Amino acid sequence: MTRLPAATLLGQNVQRLCEMQGTSLDALAQKLGWPNEAVADLVASSLEIALDQLDELSAALGVAPHELFDEVTTAENQVQQQRYG
Repeated sequence: MTRLPAATLLGQNVQRLCEMQGTSLDALAQKLGWPNEAVADLVASSLEIALDQLDELSAALGVAPHELFDEVTTAENQVQQQRYG
């Protein structure tokens, strides 16, 4: 299985966590004190952030920093893995 780039995982997980928590990206940006465009760029995998910003982001989302890089396996991916190993 091919691993996704860290920036892609980060963007996908930020989007997923916001959706799970019912938080808009604009609300997350406001909570962080970041411009809305910065959060949008982060989700689009086109923004590099420093480690201290990663800590702020994980705290704002209520998760540990490493959880922002977890690969989430969808049901479809699970079926494919079972079929093809």
